[in-house]
Amino acid sequence: MAYSSYKEMPVCQKFILKPFIRHILASGYYATGHFKTALRGKVAILMYHRVLSEKEISQEYVHPGMYVMDKVFDMQMRLLKERFHVISLKELLCIWEKKTFDETKRYCVITFDDGWLDNYAYAYPILIKYDIPATIFLPTALIGTNRWFWHDKVTFLLQQYASGSYNRPSKSSTELLFKYPWLNNVRMEQLDSVITDWKILVEDEIERRLEEIADGLKIEFPPERKLLNWQEIEEMSRHNISFGSHSSTHKILTLYNPEVVQKEIEDSMNSLQNKQINYVSAFCYPNGNYNKEITNMVKAAGYKAAVTTTSGLEDGSSDPPFSLSRVGIHNDISSTIPLFLYRLSKKVKV
Repeated sequence: MAYSSYKEMPVCQKFILKPFIRHILASGYYATGHFKTALRGKVAILMYHRVLSEKEISQEYVHPGMYVMDKVFDMQMRLLKERFHVISLKELLCIWEKKTFDETKRYCVITFDDGWLDNYAYAYPILIKYDIPATIFLPTALIGTNRWFWHDKVTFLLQQYASGSYNRPSKSSTELLFKYPWLNNVRMEQLDSVITDWKILVEDEIERRLEEIADGLKIEFPPERKLLNWQEIEEMSRHNISFGSHSSTHKILTLYNPEVVQKEIEDSMNSLQNKQINYVSAFCYPNGNYNKEITNMVKAAGYKAAVTTTSGLEDGSSDPPFSLSRVGIHNDISSTIPLFLYRLSKKVKV
């Protein structure tokens, strides 16, 4: 069947066609050479999460929007070092404060959310290799522990269930299938919808559901540390890596009352200030969720800036900088030089 426009296509066909279109547009953009002059007078604050090797990707399911491969990250850092003025978030805030922004430069700031252990194992050596600064936003109460983010627990449960790696007790299983019907025909493709549906729930309810499913299926979470510890953070601090706040326990702040939100904001700041680390006074809203009240609380706590998950570039007029846009980078949309440059351009969205 022929369609008169891209918008009329079924979602499944768009899903297949979208990467192909992106590659074509990226190749065209790269061929024009426009990237050589683009983004002057702009700041691209890049948002990364995880940097993984091929071995990790082959051993566990990681959401495509959560990682770049180590080889891809190396390529990206080399390119940024050659073509951009890469500075730390702290330096950017200083430039804005002193009004010394240079409109002729292409600025770039590297940030990571969540404080994953692989930031130390794979990203850190590459950042040192190219002498590039970066900021990692930490959920401070989780650092140095074996606690997992709830969405990682959901991923692990679905992966184990889909592979049949569990002992299913009949009565408990029947009750679970009735209560959570998506378990009847579980596929990893369902992960996004399950996580999206659960994001409207407070953390206690999510943990209750996770415990119920894990107990019913007799699945145990391995005691595996996934996040950085303070010793690793102290080492990275000595090599141009700074650390900001991603709240205390990574709660989605818009779901909680002001007392809980204030505690998340202030406890995280106090924890970072009390450590012997390279601290930057910046806050990162968990899941990108915030509102005016939360922003005012971040300001009142004494932070100098806050970053969001809103996609876009900044310029020399970000004052006050409490809703900074970033450019999300992950492997499937940035695995080649043309794709990476096209992503940074933010000129066309497909």
